[in-house]
Amino acid sequence: MSGNEDNTAGFGRDRARIVDHVAIVAASPLRVWSVLTDFAGHESWKPFIQLAGEAIESGEATYSFRIGGLEKPMTSEATIIRFEKPVVFAWTAGVAKMLLFEERYELADDPGGTQVRHSVRFSGLFSRPLMALMRRKIQASLVTADRCLERHLRRLATQPIARPRPVSSNHASRRARKRR
Repeated sequence: MSGNEDNTAGFGRDRARIVDHVAIVAASPLRVWSVLTDFAGHESWKPFIQLAGEAIESGEATYSFRIGGLEKPMTSEATIIRFEKPVVFAWTAGVAKMLLFEERYELADDPGGTQVRHSVRFSGLFSRPLMALMRRKIQASLVTADRCLERHLRRLATQPIARPRPVSSNHASRRARKRR
């Protein structure tokens, strides 16, 4: 897994309010996409940030996250703004013009599996002060989330695939006799 803070994700010209991390994970883009958009499964690999709702373009979701040592998570409504399978998945949350953030995952084929660019872009009146105070913590949270994703994908790769039960020859011959 490799990482960097590139600040060149497809967010346009305001790169000063963007934090991103790039990782290579040993899974196909479709497999990574499936894990990212399975909101019910987020708790098994990303317990500090949760999305709930339906994973569809323009869908409404609930975004919950934990800050520091708070016991109870903070919750906000979120809107899914990009849903291009298996390339881009993004949502926004916050209060427009005050503090709004967009979290985005961009997936690309890579010889090692999938390149995952995980980005957060802040906008609004309080975005600059927030970035000045929290850039390192936000960067660390992206790195942690991406490591959790990679670990979860490795676990999934070691689990046996559920296969349909084979039909016994007795069962098949009984069905054939009934048809006659």
